[in-house]
Formats: sequence, structure tokens, C-alpha cells
Amino acid sequence: MMNIFAQTHDRNMNFTELDTISVSGTAIVVETDSTHLLYFLDENGDGIAEYHLNFGPNWYTPDSSDAVRPVNGESISIVGGLKDSSRMEESTIIVYEINGLFWRDPFFSKWNNMGHRDHKARIHHGRRSSYGFGWKHDKLENITITGTTLIDSTFYMNHYYLDTNNDSTPDYFLNFGPFWFQPESGAVRPENGEIVEIVGGQIETSMQELVIVVYEINGLLWRDSASIGNHFGGGWLDGNMDSSRTFHSPFDDGDNMKLHSGWNKSNGSGHMGGGSRLPDSLFCQLFEIAPENISNRNGLNVFASYEINMFSSDGINMLMNSNMMMGKKMSLGNNADFSFHYSDMQIEMYDGNESEIVVNAWDDVTESWTTIDATVDTYNNTVSFSSPDVSNLIVLSATKVTNINDNVTNLPTEFTLSQNYPNPFNPSTKIFFTLKNNSNVTLSIYNIVGEKVAVLVNEYKNAGSFTVNYNASQLSSGVYFYELKADANRLVKKMMLIK
Repeated sequence: MMNIFAQTHDRNMNFTELDTISVSGTAIVVETDSTHLLYFLDENGDGIAEYHLNFGPNWYTPDSSDAVRPVNGESISIVGGLKDSSRMEESTIIVYEINGLFWRDPFFSKWNNMGHRDHKARIHHGRRSSYGFGWKHDKLENITITGTTLIDSTFYMNHYYLDTNNDSTPDYFLNFGPFWFQPESGAVRPENGEIVEIVGGQIETSMQELVIVVYEINGLLWRDSASIGNHFGGGWLDGNMDSSRTFHSPFDDGDNMKLHSGWNKSNGSGHMGGGSRLPDSLFCQLFEIAPENISNRNGLNVFASYEINMFSSDGINMLMNSNMMMGKKMSLGNNADFSFHYSDMQIEMYDGNESEIVVNAWDDVTESWTTIDATVDTYNNTVSFSSPDVSNLIVLSATKVTNINDNVTNLPTEFTLSQNYPNPFNPSTKIFFTLKNNSNVTLSIYNIVGEKVAVLVNEYKNAGSFTVNYNASQLSSGVYFYELKADANRLVKKMMLIK
């Protein structure tokens, strides 16, 4: 993870929610240089800090409150997420509120960036009741712009911004798509402070900054602009249509829903929740969202999640309930066909067992997840099903596989070595592999000239699935290879360290 405050930010944030903590005390503010301040909290008044306070990048300010960072000696109350940090003696609190004022959401991954559900929208729900995003964006405004990259690395998913006027504050938000996406061109996400040239599509959202959906970075293709299309994969569904219509998520055509003629006819269901008839036309959209943005996972190990919206012509989201909350279901006049695509990286990041994938839809009436009978194709990484019921929230979950130090309970059927994640990385990454049989195992790292620079595993292991964390802080930037040997089997993959 890129690091704005190298002294304070832990690069290895687990893919789990943080425990919320409320504390009060005296602020201790330490100036590290002319631009960076470190914030601490003395809880018991002895002049010694019990907590380090992470307010995010020095340029971050909330857009929905008047909260400000504290001054030295100020009495403050903090609500935030508690985490241990290998870089600080004190435990770190990622600040959510200060003195009763909102500072930032506990977690929000902005890689969708299609009008995000922020703090203000949750308070004033009526703002989200009108007009699906994409409805008023028939075409993105193409833009070529140069600036300095600013990265918010408070949470484990980096948020990328662009400073175009050298005032060290963001002017644009850079939408690189899902965190697991890597283009075949070899283009990589920029480092903090790197000067880049971006070609992309400019849009306005509920965010403070204008959003640029990135098409190119430094002359290398990031994503084909044609894949975004009009309405970002969404569009209008006509009640009188005589053919089928498919809608897809804006960053993966493999995530799609196909609706057929007769979707709103009375010979089927064709009803909203509560028995009301469906309208003659709907604006439909499908987004993939971060699993952490599903607040009611109820113990599910979610590795992929999706939000489906359907808006009537007057701008009302038919999949919002009467309290303007998401999660409602709708019954169509016939079956709709759904297909979702996931990557190996996604399921590995959440330690999912691919042989045990389950599809669930949220039911706002019972306030619970209902299991959907779906077809899972692990070869093509797809999940598909047909149903007349459309739910606003759909998730893919899987039981967790064992860690390298855990007992093995679900045995794999293949000898595999997955691509490390993240890649490129700086300086930590994860390497995943599976053993079909009990074996003598070595996992080694080599530089570009074939010299062995590290041995991560060298022992006998039982069959199972394993994750190895690798910190390459002692190495210089460049291309490296990691080799997995298990008795007579051998696999090699390439990874890139960028500092």
C-alpha cells in the first residue's frame, strides 16, 4: 500500500472490519517536518500517549461537517476504528468522529465512483431517491490532464487523486476501477507524488472532486473507453419491447443481467414489493461494490458484491424501501438472467474456498440473506442463475480456506501457484498456493539474473491451501520471480516491486 505518512501508516491492513472505540483525552500534536503533523491521544492525563490518531492525508477534510484536526493540548473525544500498527508503539485509531462531528466513513471504497453513498447521502436519504447515476451522463467528457498523484492510504484500498495546480490538494479523483483490476498493457497505478498524464472520461458525482474514469496513464492503455458505454452499462427497459435487453456493470461485462419482453406483464408477477404494478419503463443499472460496503454481512465471508438499481421515469429507485434504504426486492413478470464474474485474486484476497461458493440476495422484509440456487463455473469464474425476483443487493461468499499455520480441512485437487497480490507491490505482498498431496515444499524468490534472494518456505507440508506474506523492504525496485517446488512439481511466476 502506498504511504503518505511513512512514519505512521501500517502497510498491511487486514481485509476485516475494525473494532469501533470511543475515547476521550488530551490531544498531543507532534510536528515531524514543515508539512506533516502526528496526532496522539493522552487518555489519562499523564502526558504519555495511549493512542495514535490517524486523520488521513494532511489534505483530507470532511465534506459534510465542520470538524477540524485538534491543536496540541485540546480536550477531545474520538470515535474510530482500532488497529494495531507495526510502525507505532501505540495502537492506532482511524478517526470516524471528533467531538461529535463526522470526520470520515468507517469504510468506503471509492473504486465505483458512480455517485457514491457518502455520509451526507445517508443522512439526507432523499438525495439518493432521484435519478440513477448514468441517466444524465449519456457521454463522458474526454479529458487529457497532467498532475501530481495524491494517495489516501488510510484504509487498505488506496484512493487516488490528482493535484493539477501544485497546491498539494486534490483537484480530481482518479477512478482506476476495481482494486483487483490490472490491464494487460503493463500499466500500473501510480505512486504517491508521481507526476502522471491521464486520459479519461470526466464526470460529476456526489464527491467533492470531479471524477476521471481512467482510460490511459502515461501513454499506456488502462481500459477501453468503449467498455464503459452510454449510461455506464445501464439503460432504459421498455415495457413494450419485443426482444431481450442486457445491462452490465461499467467495469466488467461479465457482470450482467438480461431481461426479456413481458417483464412487467400481468400474466406473470410484475409487481413491486407490496403488490403495486410495475411501471412501463425502468432505468436499470448494475454496479460491483466492495464487500466491506455491505454492512449487514451477518458472518458471510463475502468476496464479491453487487448493487442493482431500477428507477422509474420520475426518478424514484424502485429497489429502495419507504424509508429510502437499499435492499428491497422486486418481482418481474418472467425470469431475468443474471451472471457475475469474479477473479482468482478476489477469492484469494478473502481466503475463499472456490469449491464452496454461495450466492445470496438481501431480503429487506425478513432482514436476512436468502440463498439462490445458482450454477458456479470455477473454470471461467462465473456464477449464473435465473429468477423473476430482483434484489438490490447480491453477494458471493465462500467458506474460508486454512492459513499457512492452520490445520487443513478442505483439500484442493490441484497443485497451483497464484499471482501474488498486490502486484506491483511496495513492499509487502501475498503469495497463494495449493498442494494436492503431502510434499516437501520450497518457495523461493529470485532476482532478474536468477540469484536467489529469499526463501519463504522450506519444509514438509500436508495437502492444503496456503497464504504466505512476503515483505521485500530489503530489496530494490525491479522484476522478481517466485518459484514453488513440491517434490517433482515446479511452478514459477513473475512479480514487480516498485518503491
